[in-house]
Amino acid sequence: MSASLTPPAAEPEHIGRPASAFRPRRNRRMLAASAVLISLLAGSVATSAAVPAAAAECSQGGGTSNGACPVSSTPGITGSYASPQAVPRGIQAALTFWRQLSWPNWRNVAPRGAVFSVSDYVDQRGNRHREFIESGGQYQDHGNRLRNFMHVGLAGPGAQNYQGTFQEYYGGVYPSNPEQTHIATGNFRIVRAINTGDVWVSIDHYSNFRYVGRM
Repeated sequence: MSASLTPPAAEPEHIGRPASAFRPRRNRRMLAASAVLISLLAGSVATSAAVPAAAAECSQGGGTSNGACPVSSTPGITGSYASPQAVPRGIQAALTFWRQLSWPNWRNVAPRGAVFSVSDYVDQRGNRHREFIESGGQYQDHGNRLRNFMHVGLAGPGAQNYQGTFQEYYGGVYPSNPEQTHIATGNFRIVRAINTGDVWVSIDHYSNFRYVGRM
């Protein structure tokens, strides 16, 4: 919206009234239009100055004076350092086991297809119960979605210049060794930045992610 400073067309002469009688009204219109234009320009300057400040606060993992930072500006990823997402129920058990194992990564004991036995017991009826989890190796982050998420500050302080790698883990808990029995491992996935501990989960095999925090 912009205000026009073009003076109104000359008003018709009125019998019995001098032309000077209409000048004050014309001046008032011009002054009012100028005031509107100045107000708009001032508002524009104030808004443009506020945006970088808010972005700077969000990049540091904090909120702004108007509330929390946006959930995410990275396509396909929800959540942020300021607003981590809940872990889906189907992934919670596997995530707990990986944390108990101190997050093995591709540089030592968790190459692609490494299987870990996390539970093995016999119940009161003599039935044996076993549970396994499997790692997925190094996550390549094709398209740099996770790395960009970190670079813009959505993973919080200490992650913006991340140059490390990512480890992927299957997000399911299986009743038998997946590598031996070739059972379906499903679409649940967990990815962790190994140098910072930032964790994302996916329920659709990496199509979309939820940032769940630093673990």
